[in-house]
Amino acid sequence: MDKKKYLKSFVVSFILSLAFFAPLAARAAELNFTPSAVSQTVDNTFSIAVYVASVDQAVNAVSGVVSFPTDKLKVVNLSKINSILSLWVQEPAFSNTQGTINFEGITLNPGYVGSGGTIITITFQAKTPGQANIRLASGSILANNGVGTNILNKLGTAVFSIQSKISEVSEVVSPATVPSDNLVSIITSTTHPNQSKWYANNLPEFSWSLPPEALEVRTLIGKSATGVPVVRYVSPISTKQVNALSDGTHYFSLQIRTAKGWGKIERYRVNIDTTPPKSFSVVFPHGKKSLEPRPIILFNTTDGESNVSHYTIKIGDGGAERISPETESNPYSLPPQYPGAHIVSVTAVDEAGNTQSASEAFEIEAIETPNITYYQDELKSGDILKISGTTYSDSEIVVLIKEKGEIFSEEHTRSNSFGAWTLISTKRFNPGVYSFTARATDERGAKSNETTPLTIIVHSKFLVEFINLILNYLSATLLVLLALVLVIGG
Repeated sequence: MDKKKYLKSFVVSFILSLAFFAPLAARAAELNFTPSAVSQTVDNTFSIAVYVASVDQAVNAVSGVVSFPTDKLKVVNLSKINSILSLWVQEPAFSNTQGTINFEGITLNPGYVGSGGTIITITFQAKTPGQANIRLASGSILANNGVGTNILNKLGTAVFSIQSKISEVSEVVSPATVPSDNLVSIITSTTHPNQSKWYANNLPEFSWSLPPEALEVRTLIGKSATGVPVVRYVSPISTKQVNALSDGTHYFSLQIRTAKGWGKIERYRVNIDTTPPKSFSVVFPHGKKSLEPRPIILFNTTDGESNVSHYTIKIGDGGAERISPETESNPYSLPPQYPGAHIVSVTAVDEAGNTQSASEAFEIEAIETPNITYYQDELKSGDILKISGTTYSDSEIVVLIKEKGEIFSEEHTRSNSFGAWTLISTKRFNPGVYSFTARATDERGAKSNETTPLTIIVHSKFLVEFINLILNYLSATLLVLLALVLVIGG
Protein backbone atom coordinates (compact mmCIF):
# COMPACT_ATOMS: atom_id res chain seq x y z
CA MET A 1 0.00 0.00 0.00
CA ASP A 2 1.50 3.36 -1.03
CA LYS A 3 1.67 6.35 1.34
CA LYS A 4 -1.27 8.22 -0.24
CA LYS A 5 -3.60 5.25 0.10
CA TYR A 6 -2.42 4.67 3.69
CA LEU A 7 -2.94 8.34 4.63
CA LYS A 8 -6.40 8.36 3.05
CA SER A 9 -7.35 5.21 4.91
CA PHE A 10 -6.11 6.70 8.22
CA VAL A 11 -8.07 9.95 7.78
CA VAL A 12 -11.28 8.09 6.95
CA SER A 13 -10.79 5.83 9.96
CA PHE A 14 -10.10 8.86 12.22
CA ILE A 15 -13.20 10.71 11.04
CA LEU A 16 -15.34 7.62 11.53
CA SER A 17 -13.94 7.19 15.01
CA LEU A 18 -14.75 10.83 15.87
CA ALA A 19 -18.28 10.35 14.60
CA PHE A 20 -18.60 7.20 16.68
CA PHE A 21 -17.27 8.73 19.92
CA ALA A 22 -18.95 12.16 19.56
CA PRO A 23 -22.17 11.14 21.33
CA LEU A 24 -20.10 9.71 24.18
CA ALA A 25 -18.24 12.99 24.58
CA ALA A 26 -21.58 14.75 24.76
CA ARG A 27 -22.68 12.63 27.71
CA ALA A 28 -21.98 15.25 30.38
CA ALA A 29 -25.17 15.32 32.46
CA GLU A 30 -26.20 13.57 35.67
CA LEU A 31 -29.26 12.73 37.74
CA ASN A 32 -28.62 12.86 41.47
CA PHE A 33 -30.02 13.52 44.93
CA THR A 34 -29.61 16.41 47.33
CA PRO A 35 -28.83 15.94 50.13
CA SER A 36 -27.02 12.70 49.39
CA ALA A 37 -26.61 11.70 53.05
CA VAL A 38 -29.18 12.13 55.82
CA SER A 39 -29.46 10.88 59.39
CA GLN A 40 -33.01 10.55 60.73
CA THR A 41 -35.04 8.92 63.48
CA VAL A 42 -37.82 6.33 63.13
CA ASP A 43 -41.24 7.93 62.37
CA ASN A 44 -39.68 11.25 61.33
CA THR A 45 -40.32 12.64 57.85
CA PHE A 46 -37.68 14.29 55.67
CA SER A 47 -37.36 15.51 52.09
CA ILE A 48 -34.79 15.09 49.34
CA ALA A 49 -34.78 16.41 45.79
CA VAL A 50 -33.95 14.66 42.56
CA TYR A 51 -32.00 17.13 40.43
CA VAL A 52 -30.38 17.28 37.00
CA ALA A 53 -26.97 18.80 36.33
CA SER A 54 -25.97 19.76 32.80
CA VAL A 55 -23.59 22.71 32.58
CA ASP A 56 -22.52 22.29 28.93
CA GLN A 57 -25.70 21.43 27.04
CA ALA A 58 -29.34 22.45 27.29
CA VAL A 59 -31.64 19.71 28.59
CA ASN A 60 -34.98 19.06 26.86
CA ALA A 61 -36.44 16.02 28.68
CA VAL A 62 -35.72 13.98 31.81
CA SER A 63 -37.02 10.62 33.01
CA GLY A 64 -36.05 8.28 35.79
CA VAL A 65 -36.90 5.51 38.22
CA VAL A 66 -35.93 5.86 41.89
CA SER A 67 -35.54 2.69 43.97
CA PHE A 68 -35.79 2.63 47.78
CA PRO A 69 -36.01 -0.10 50.46
CA THR A 70 -39.63 -0.58 51.52
CA ASP A 71 -38.68 -2.01 54.91
CA LYS A 72 -36.84 1.18 55.86
CA LEU A 73 -38.72 3.98 54.09
CA LYS A 74 -42.20 5.01 53.02
CA VAL A 75 -43.06 7.78 50.54
CA VAL A 76 -45.61 10.23 52.00
CA ASN A 77 -45.52 12.96 49.33
CA LEU A 78 -44.19 13.82 45.88
CA SER A 79 -43.96 17.51 44.98
CA LYS A 80 -43.43 19.18 41.59
CA ILE A 81 -43.04 22.61 43.18
CA ASN A 82 -40.01 24.48 41.73
CA SER A 83 -39.46 21.75 39.13
CA ILE A 84 -37.68 22.76 35.91
CA LEU A 85 -40.08 20.45 34.03
CA SER A 86 -43.25 22.14 32.84
CA LEU A 87 -44.88 19.32 30.84
CA TRP A 88 -45.22 15.83 32.28
CA VAL A 89 -45.26 12.82 29.97
CA GLN A 90 -45.76 10.71 33.09
CA GLU A 91 -46.93 12.32 36.31
CA PRO A 92 -44.63 11.52 39.24
CA ALA A 93 -45.96 8.35 40.92
CA PHE A 94 -44.76 6.04 43.64
CA SER A 95 -45.37 2.53 44.96
CA ASN A 96 -44.59 1.80 48.60
CA THR A 97 -45.14 -1.88 47.83
CA GLN A 98 -42.55 -2.10 45.03
CA GLY A 99 -40.28 0.63 46.40
CA THR A 100 -40.22 2.70 43.23
CA ILE A 101 -40.81 6.29 42.12
CA ASN A 102 -41.31 7.09 38.41
CA PHE A 103 -41.19 10.43 36.59
CA GLU A 104 -40.88 11.70 33.01
CA GLY A 105 -41.24 15.29 31.83
CA ILE A 106 -40.17 18.01 29.42
CA THR A 107 -38.69 21.46 29.86
CA LEU A 108 -39.62 23.78 27.02
CA ASN A 109 -37.24 25.53 24.63
CA PRO A 110 -34.50 26.74 25.16
CA GLY A 111 -34.22 23.98 27.78
CA TYR A 112 -32.31 23.88 31.06
CA VAL A 113 -28.61 24.53 31.62
CA GLY A 114 -27.23 24.47 35.16
CA SER A 115 -25.86 22.44 38.04
CA GLY A 116 -28.95 22.01 40.23
CA GLY A 117 -32.28 21.87 38.40
CA THR A 118 -34.91 20.31 40.65
CA ILE A 119 -37.02 17.59 39.04
CA ILE A 120 -39.15 16.40 41.98
CA THR A 121 -38.99 16.59 45.77
CA ILE A 122 -39.65 13.37 47.68
CA THR A 123 -40.83 13.29 51.28
CA PHE A 124 -40.05 10.01 53.07
CA GLN A 125 -41.00 8.69 56.48
CA ALA A 126 -38.43 6.57 58.30
CA LYS A 127 -39.87 3.15 59.29
CA THR A 128 -37.18 1.01 60.92
CA PRO A 129 -33.59 1.52 62.12
CA GLY A 130 -30.70 0.79 59.80
CA GLN A 131 -29.13 2.04 56.59
CA ALA A 132 -31.38 2.84 53.65
CA ASN A 133 -29.77 3.17 50.24
CA ILE A 134 -31.71 5.12 47.63
CA ARG A 135 -30.61 4.98 44.03
CA LEU A 136 -31.65 6.05 40.57
CA ALA A 137 -32.20 2.65 39.00
CA SER A 138 -32.57 4.05 35.49
CA GLY A 139 -32.99 7.33 33.70
CA SER A 140 -32.37 9.51 30.68
CA ILE A 141 -31.47 13.15 30.01
CA LEU A 142 -32.22 14.26 26.44
CA ALA A 143 -30.38 17.23 24.99
CA ASN A 144 -32.21 20.12 23.34
CA ASN A 145 -30.25 19.64 20.11
CA GLY A 146 -32.98 18.71 17.66
CA VAL A 147 -32.34 14.96 17.78
CA GLY A 148 -32.81 14.29 21.51
CA THR A 149 -29.37 12.89 22.25
CA ASN A 150 -29.23 11.08 25.59
CA ILE A 151 -26.45 12.90 27.44
CA LEU A 152 -26.83 11.07 30.78
CA ASN A 153 -23.48 9.89 32.17
CA LYS A 154 -24.23 9.45 35.89
CA LEU A 155 -27.05 8.13 38.07
CA GLY A 156 -26.64 9.12 41.71
CA THR A 157 -27.31 7.45 45.05
CA ALA A 158 -28.14 8.63 48.55
CA VAL A 159 -27.55 7.00 51.91
CA PHE A 160 -29.90 7.39 54.88
CA SER A 161 -28.98 6.42 58.40
CA ILE A 162 -32.10 5.69 60.43
CA GLN A 163 -31.80 5.61 64.19
CA SER A 164 -34.09 4.17 66.84
CA LYS A 165 -36.74 6.49 68.23
CA ILE A 166 -35.98 8.12 71.57
CA SER A 167 -38.04 10.46 73.73
CA GLU A 168 -36.14 13.58 72.75
CA VAL A 169 -34.34 13.86 69.41
CA SER A 170 -32.69 17.01 68.19
CA GLU A 171 -33.12 17.80 64.51
CA VAL A 172 -30.47 15.92 62.58
CA VAL A 173 -29.45 17.14 59.17
CA SER A 174 -26.99 15.95 56.60
CA PRO A 175 -23.32 16.81 57.10
CA ALA A 176 -23.63 19.45 54.41
CA THR A 177 -26.38 21.19 56.37
CA VAL A 178 -24.83 21.28 59.84
CA PRO A 179 -24.75 24.98 60.82
CA SER A 180 -21.23 26.31 60.99
CA ASP A 181 -22.12 29.73 62.42
CA ASN A 182 -24.99 31.55 64.09
CA LEU A 183 -26.35 33.14 60.91
CA VAL A 184 -30.09 33.80 61.41
CA SER A 185 -32.52 35.37 58.94
CA ILE A 186 -36.10 36.21 59.93
CA ILE A 187 -38.70 35.07 57.39
CA THR A 188 -41.80 37.24 56.82
CA SER A 189 -44.82 37.00 54.55
CA THR A 190 -47.05 39.81 53.32
CA THR A 191 -49.60 37.32 51.98
CA HIS A 192 -49.73 35.22 55.17
CA PRO A 193 -48.52 37.53 57.95
CA ASN A 194 -49.84 35.50 60.90
CA GLN A 195 -48.44 31.97 61.28
CA SER A 196 -51.38 30.98 63.52
CA LYS A 197 -54.16 32.08 61.18
CA TRP A 198 -55.72 30.26 58.23
CA TYR A 199 -55.82 31.77 54.74
CA ALA A 200 -57.76 30.98 51.57
CA ASN A 201 -54.80 32.23 49.50
CA ASN A 202 -52.76 29.21 48.38
CA LEU A 203 -49.98 31.24 46.76
CA PRO A 204 -47.88 32.43 49.70
CA GLU A 205 -44.92 34.72 49.22
CA PHE A 206 -41.96 34.84 51.58
CA SER A 207 -39.15 37.33 52.04
CA TRP A 208 -36.05 37.58 54.19
CA SER A 209 -32.94 39.71 54.52
CA LEU A 210 -29.62 38.56 53.09
CA PRO A 211 -26.32 39.30 54.83
CA PRO A 212 -23.74 41.00 52.57
CA GLU A 213 -21.56 37.89 52.65
CA ALA A 214 -24.33 35.48 51.48
CA LEU A 215 -23.12 33.11 48.75
CA GLU A 216 -26.05 30.72 48.32
CA VAL A 217 -29.60 30.05 49.48
CA ARG A 218 -31.60 26.88 49.59
CA THR A 219 -35.30 26.50 50.36
CA LEU A 220 -38.05 23.92 50.76
CA ILE A 221 -41.84 24.06 51.08
CA GLY A 222 -43.63 21.02 52.43
CA LYS A 223 -45.81 19.62 55.20
CA SER A 224 -42.91 18.37 57.30
CA ALA A 225 -41.94 20.60 60.23
CA THR A 226 -38.42 19.18 60.07
CA GLY A 227 -37.82 19.34 56.32
CA VAL A 228 -34.29 20.13 55.12
CA PRO A 229 -33.97 22.77 52.35
CA VAL A 230 -32.81 21.21 49.07
CA VAL A 231 -33.69 23.69 46.30
CA ARG A 232 -30.49 25.65 45.67
CA TYR A 233 -30.04 29.23 44.47
CA VAL A 234 -26.35 29.86 43.86
CA SER A 235 -27.17 33.51 43.21
CA PRO A 236 -28.89 34.18 46.55
CA ILE A 237 -32.54 35.26 46.43
CA SER A 238 -34.40 37.19 49.13
CA THR A 239 -38.02 36.55 48.07
CA LYS A 240 -39.90 33.47 46.97
CA GLN A 241 -43.48 32.92 45.81
CA VAL A 242 -44.35 29.24 45.72
CA ASN A 243 -46.74 27.48 43.39
CA ALA A 244 -50.30 26.65 44.44
CA LEU A 245 -50.27 24.67 47.68
CA SER A 246 -52.74 22.03 48.77
CA ASP A 247 -54.95 22.61 51.80
CA GLY A 248 -53.29 22.06 55.15
CA THR A 249 -50.31 23.31 57.13
CA HIS A 250 -47.06 23.84 55.26
CA TYR A 251 -43.58 24.87 56.36
CA PHE A 252 -41.25 27.07 54.34
CA SER A 253 -37.62 26.25 55.23
CA LEU A 254 -34.68 28.54 54.48
CA GLN A 255 -30.92 28.21 54.86
CA ILE A 256 -28.20 30.69 53.85
CA ARG A 257 -24.56 29.89 53.10
CA THR A 258 -21.65 32.23 53.62
CA ALA A 259 -17.92 31.62 53.41
CA LYS A 260 -18.16 30.13 56.91
CA GLY A 261 -20.68 27.52 55.79
CA TRP A 262 -24.41 26.96 56.08
CA GLY A 263 -26.36 28.88 58.68
CA LYS A 264 -29.22 27.69 60.86
CA ILE A 265 -32.41 26.43 59.16
CA GLU A 266 -35.24 28.92 59.63
CA ARG A 267 -38.89 27.95 59.09
CA TYR A 268 -42.17 29.77 58.53
CA ARG A 269 -45.57 28.12 58.96
CA VAL A 270 -48.49 28.79 56.61
CA ASN A 271 -52.01 27.41 57.02
CA ILE A 272 -53.95 27.02 53.76
CA ASP A 273 -57.69 26.35 53.48
CA THR A 274 -59.34 26.99 50.10
CA THR A 275 -62.28 24.62 50.62
CA PRO A 276 -65.63 25.82 52.04
CA PRO A 277 -67.31 24.02 54.93
CA LYS A 278 -69.34 20.95 54.04
CA SER A 279 -72.87 21.44 52.69
CA PHE A 280 -75.69 21.32 55.24
CA SER A 281 -79.45 21.92 55.60
CA VAL A 282 -81.66 24.13 57.76
CA VAL A 283 -84.28 22.00 59.57
CA PHE A 284 -87.48 23.15 61.34
CA PRO A 285 -88.06 20.38 63.92
CA HIS A 286 -91.59 21.65 64.74
CA GLY A 287 -92.62 22.23 61.15
CA LYS A 288 -92.14 25.04 58.68
CA LYS A 289 -95.65 26.46 59.29
CA SER A 290 -96.50 27.52 62.83
CA LEU A 291 -98.20 30.03 65.12
CA GLU A 292 -94.93 30.22 67.06
CA PRO A 293 -93.36 33.64 66.28
CA ARG A 294 -89.86 32.39 67.15
CA PRO A 295 -89.51 29.04 65.38
CA ILE A 296 -86.55 26.83 66.25
CA ILE A 297 -84.13 25.80 63.52
CA LEU A 298 -81.36 23.19 63.49
CA PHE A 299 -78.20 23.37 61.40
CA ASN A 300 -74.66 22.10 61.70
CA THR A 301 -71.61 21.50 59.52
CA THR A 302 -67.88 20.85 59.72
CA ASP A 303 -64.78 22.06 57.91
CA GLY A 304 -61.98 19.80 56.76
CA GLU A 305 -59.05 22.05 57.68
CA SER A 306 -59.56 25.23 59.66
CA ASN A 307 -62.89 24.48 61.43
CA VAL A 308 -66.03 26.63 61.44
CA SER A 309 -65.40 30.09 62.88
CA HIS A 310 -69.03 31.28 63.09
CA TYR A 311 -72.43 31.32 61.42
CA THR A 312 -74.46 34.25 60.13
CA ILE A 313 -78.24 34.13 60.03
CA LYS A 314 -80.33 36.38 57.81
CA ILE A 315 -84.11 36.47 57.37
CA GLY A 316 -85.36 37.94 54.11
CA ASP A 317 -83.77 41.31 53.39
CA GLY A 318 -82.93 41.94 57.04
CA GLY A 319 -79.49 42.30 58.52
CA ALA A 320 -77.29 39.30 59.29
CA GLU A 321 -76.71 38.16 62.87
CA ARG A 322 -73.41 36.52 63.79
CA ILE A 323 -73.49 33.63 66.23
CA SER A 324 -70.95 31.28 67.76
CA PRO A 325 -71.09 27.64 66.63
CA GLU A 326 -70.30 26.32 70.10
CA THR A 327 -73.14 27.98 72.03
CA GLU A 328 -76.02 29.00 69.81
CA SER A 329 -76.04 27.22 66.49
CA ASN A 330 -77.94 24.06 67.32
CA PRO A 331 -80.77 24.59 68.19
CA TYR A 332 -81.33 28.26 67.43
CA SER A 333 -84.50 30.28 68.09
CA LEU A 334 -85.23 32.89 65.44
CA PRO A 335 -86.15 36.45 66.48
CA PRO A 336 -89.95 37.20 66.57
CA GLN A 337 -91.37 37.31 63.05
CA TYR A 338 -94.42 38.98 61.53
CA PRO A 339 -97.10 36.73 60.06
CA GLY A 340 -96.48 35.59 56.50
CA ALA A 341 -93.92 33.75 54.37
CA HIS A 342 -90.19 34.18 55.07
CA ILE A 343 -86.84 32.73 53.98
CA VAL A 344 -84.04 32.12 56.47
CA SER A 345 -80.46 31.88 55.17
CA VAL A 346 -77.65 30.41 57.29
CA THR A 347 -74.01 30.85 56.24
CA ALA A 348 -71.13 28.91 57.78
CA VAL A 349 -67.78 30.73 57.73
CA ASP A 350 -64.53 28.87 58.37
CA GLU A 351 -61.35 30.29 59.88
CA ALA A 352 -59.99 31.15 56.42
CA GLY A 353 -63.14 33.02 55.38
CA ASN A 354 -64.57 30.34 53.06
CA THR A 355 -68.36 30.13 53.21
CA GLN A 356 -71.15 27.58 52.73
CA SER A 357 -74.83 28.61 52.82
CA ALA A 358 -78.21 26.93 53.19
CA SER A 359 -81.71 28.45 52.97
CA GLU A 360 -85.23 27.33 53.86
CA ALA A 361 -88.70 28.89 53.54
CA PHE A 362 -91.13 29.01 56.46
CA GLU A 363 -94.46 30.60 57.32
CA ILE A 364 -95.73 32.27 60.49
CA GLU A 365 -99.49 32.10 61.02
CA ALA A 366 -101.22 35.17 62.46
CA ILE A 367 -103.14 35.26 65.76
CA GLU A 368 -106.62 36.83 65.72
CA THR A 369 -106.86 40.53 64.98
CA PRO A 370 -108.07 42.91 67.75
CA ASN A 371 -111.75 43.91 67.94
CA ILE A 372 -112.53 47.65 67.68
CA THR A 373 -115.51 48.39 69.97
CA TYR A 374 -115.42 52.19 69.99
CA TYR A 375 -113.90 55.11 68.08
CA GLN A 376 -114.99 58.55 66.84
CA ASP A 377 -115.53 58.62 63.13
CA GLU A 378 -115.68 62.46 63.20
CA LEU A 379 -113.58 64.90 65.18
CA LYS A 380 -112.96 68.61 65.37
CA SER A 381 -109.39 69.79 65.01
CA GLY A 382 -107.87 69.86 68.46
CA ASP A 383 -110.08 67.07 69.81
CA ILE A 384 -108.55 63.99 71.51
CA LEU A 385 -108.93 60.66 69.68
CA LYS A 386 -110.10 57.70 71.71
CA ILE A 387 -110.17 54.10 70.45
CA SER A 388 -111.22 51.05 72.50
CA GLY A 389 -111.33 47.33 71.84
CA THR A 390 -110.65 43.80 73.04
CA THR A 391 -107.92 41.23 72.31
CA TYR A 392 -105.72 38.70 74.15
CA SER A 393 -104.89 39.48 77.78
CA ASP A 394 -101.65 41.32 78.58
CA SER A 395 -100.91 42.03 74.93
CA GLU A 396 -99.42 45.01 73.14
CA ILE A 397 -101.63 46.96 70.72
CA VAL A 398 -100.05 49.05 67.98
CA VAL A 399 -102.32 51.54 66.22
CA LEU A 400 -101.09 53.05 62.97
CA ILE A 401 -102.80 56.31 61.98
CA LYS A 402 -102.33 57.37 58.37
CA GLU A 403 -103.09 60.48 56.35
CA LYS A 404 -103.12 60.27 52.54
CA GLY A 405 -101.46 56.83 52.75
CA GLU A 406 -98.51 58.06 54.84
CA ILE A 407 -98.00 57.19 58.53
CA PHE A 408 -99.17 60.13 60.63
CA SER A 409 -98.63 58.51 64.03
CA GLU A 410 -97.78 55.16 65.62
CA GLU A 411 -99.48 54.69 69.00
CA HIS A 412 -98.91 51.94 71.60
CA THR A 413 -101.03 50.63 74.44
CA ARG A 414 -101.59 47.35 76.34
CA SER A 415 -104.59 45.23 77.13
CA ASN A 416 -105.47 44.35 80.73
CA SER A 417 -105.82 40.86 82.19
CA PHE A 418 -109.34 40.65 80.68
CA GLY A 419 -108.16 41.67 77.20
CA ALA A 420 -109.73 45.15 77.20
CA TRP A 421 -107.69 48.06 75.90
CA THR A 422 -108.08 51.80 75.29
CA LEU A 423 -105.90 54.19 73.33
CA ILE A 424 -106.06 57.96 73.87
CA SER A 425 -103.99 59.84 71.31
CA THR A 426 -102.51 63.22 72.21
CA LYS A 427 -101.59 64.02 68.62
CA ARG A 428 -102.96 67.26 67.15
CA PHE A 429 -105.16 66.42 64.20
CA ASN A 430 -105.51 69.00 61.46
CA PRO A 431 -108.62 69.05 59.29
CA GLY A 432 -108.60 66.15 56.85
CA VAL A 433 -109.37 62.48 56.35
CA TYR A 434 -107.48 59.88 58.39
CA SER A 435 -107.52 56.08 58.65
CA PHE A 436 -106.22 53.71 61.31
CA THR A 437 -105.46 50.00 61.83
CA ALA A 438 -104.63 47.99 64.94
CA ARG A 439 -102.30 44.99 65.40
CA ALA A 440 -101.93 42.79 68.51
CA THR A 441 -98.78 41.11 69.83
CA ASP A 442 -99.28 38.52 72.56
CA GLU A 443 -96.96 37.57 75.43
CA ARG A 444 -95.01 35.12 73.23
CA GLY A 445 -94.35 37.79 70.61
CA ALA A 446 -96.89 36.30 68.17
CA LYS A 447 -98.52 38.98 66.05
CA SER A 448 -101.87 39.42 64.35
CA ASN A 449 -102.53 40.89 60.95
CA GLU A 450 -103.66 44.50 60.86
CA THR A 451 -107.38 45.20 61.21
CA THR A 452 -109.40 46.54 58.28
CA PRO A 453 -108.71 50.31 58.00
CA LEU A 454 -111.35 52.58 59.61
CA THR A 455 -111.87 56.22 58.60
CA ILE A 456 -111.91 59.34 60.77
CA ILE A 457 -112.92 62.75 59.41
CA VAL A 458 -111.48 65.76 61.20
CA HIS A 459 -113.31 69.08 60.69
CA SER A 460 -112.03 72.60 61.23
CA LYS A 461 -113.04 73.73 64.71
CA PHE A 462 -113.52 77.34 63.55
CA LEU A 463 -115.70 76.29 60.60
CA VAL A 464 -117.83 74.04 62.79
CA GLU A 465 -118.36 76.79 65.32
CA PHE A 466 -119.20 79.33 62.60
CA ILE A 467 -121.75 76.97 61.04
CA ASN A 468 -123.24 76.30 64.45
CA LEU A 469 -123.47 80.08 65.05
CA ILE A 470 -125.28 80.58 61.72
CA LEU A 471 -127.60 77.70 62.41
CA ASN A 472 -128.33 79.02 65.87
CA TYR A 473 -128.98 82.54 64.43
CA LEU A 474 -131.26 81.15 61.73
CA SER A 475 -133.07 79.05 64.27
CA ALA A 476 -133.72 82.13 66.46
CA THR A 477 -134.87 84.21 63.47
CA LEU A 478 -137.25 81.50 62.34
CA LEU A 479 -138.76 81.32 65.82
CA VAL A 480 -139.37 85.13 65.88
CA LEU A 481 -141.00 85.03 62.45
CA LEU A 482 -143.15 82.10 63.46
CA ALA A 483 -144.32 83.97 66.55
CA LEU A 484 -145.24 87.07 64.49
CA VAL A 485 -147.24 84.96 62.11
CA LEU A 486 -149.14 83.42 64.95
CA VAL A 487 -149.92 86.88 66.50
CA ILE A 488 -151.04 88.39 63.21
CA GLY A 489 -153.09 85.39 62.37
CA GLY A 490 -154.70 85.48 65.77
